[in-house]
Amino acid sequence: MRLPFTMWLLFALFVGGVNTQQAQARNCLDMSTTGDYLGLKVGETLERLFAFKTPCFIVSYLPTVRSSQMLIAGEIDGELLRIADFPPYKNADVVMVPVPLIDGKGILVSSDPDITSVENVGRGLLGVLRGIEWSTMASKGHVNRVLLPTAGVMVDMFNTGRLDAFLIDNINLRQYENKLVDAHKTVVMERHAYIWLAGKHRDLVPDISRVLEEFYADGNSFVGF
Repeated sequence: MRLPFTMWLLFALFVGGVNTQQAQARNCLDMSTTGDYLGLKVGETLERLFAFKTPCFIVSYLPTVRSSQMLIAGEIDGELLRIADFPPYKNADVVMVPVPLIDGKGILVSSDPDITSVENVGRGLLGVLRGIEWSTMASKGHVNRVLLPTAGVMVDMFNTGRLDAFLIDNINLRQYENKLVDAHKTVVMERHAYIWLAGKHRDLVPDISRVLEEFYADGNSFVGF
C-alpha cells in the first residue's frame, strides 16, 4: 500500500529522531563542521556511515573559527574537514585521522580570463570566506581582500560587480555553477581535508581509518561524485 507523502515524511522524522536518541545513548562522539553545502553533505554522510559502528558520530554545524576553538578547548570530541597543516592544531592536543574525507580543489573565480592567480588580481577586490584556512593562506598578502560570511554572499557580490574575484572550493562551487556560467575559473590549490579528534580519542584512529578505507573501496564518496 502506498502511503501519502505526509505520512512518509512523519515516518522519516520519527526514524531520524530514534536514530539520534540511540546515538546519544551510545555516547557517540560530538563532532563539528561548517554549515555550508560541503559541511552538510560530509556531516550527514559520516553520521549514516558510522551510525551502527564504534565510534558513532553526532555532527553539529558551527562557524568555522568557533568549531576549531571548541576542539582545542576540549568542548567537543572532534572536527571535520580540516587540512593536515592547520596552524591552530600544530601544538594542540589533537590527532588527525590519516585517511582524507575529501580531495578538494581551491578555485579562483574571476570575470577576466587574464586573472589566473591571486597575484593577477592586482589591486582588485578579492573575496575570501572567513575562517577557511586554505583561502586565507592563498590570499595572504593581497592588499585588497574582504572576508565574507558565506559563499552565497560572495557569489552575489561578484555578480553585482562588488568583487573582482573570489576563492571557493570546487565542491561548494557546484551549487552556484548556474550563477557563474560566464565566469572564469582557475584551480590554484589542491588539498586533502581530514577528521581531527581530541587527543584522548587517539585510540579510535585505526577503527575510523578502516571504515573510511572500506567506504572508498566500495566506490563511495562523501559528496556523491
